[in-house]
Amino acid sequence: MLPPTSPRLLDPGAVPYFLWDTRQTVAEARRILAGPAGPERDEILVRLLREANSRDVWLFASWDQIDEAWARIEHRLGRARPVWELLKNRHEYHVRAAS
Repeated sequence: MLPPTSPRLLDPGAVPYFLWDTRQTVAEARRILAGPAGPERDEILVRLLREANSRDVWLFASWDQIDEAWARIEHRLGRARPVWELLKNRHEYHVRAAS
C-alpha cells in the first residue's frame, strides 16, 4: 500500500483536505465512517470518493462500505464516477476470480 499523500491524514486532530469546508477532523471522519449507514456517513464517502486521491481513500474506507452505500451515492460522484465504476468492476472481478 502506498503511503498517504500527506502525513496529516494520520493525525487524528487534523482536518483532511477533502473535508476542508466542514472542518471535520480525521478522527471525526473515521468515527462517522465506522458508524451505521446513514446520510452523514454517505456524505463523507461521497467527499472521499469524489475529492480524495484514490490512495488516500483506503485510509478511511473499505470496499464493503463503498459497496453498501453505492446505490445511494453513485449519482453524486460527478466526474469521479466513471473511475470508481471501473475500480469497482475490477475489484468485483478479482473477488469472483479468487473464489
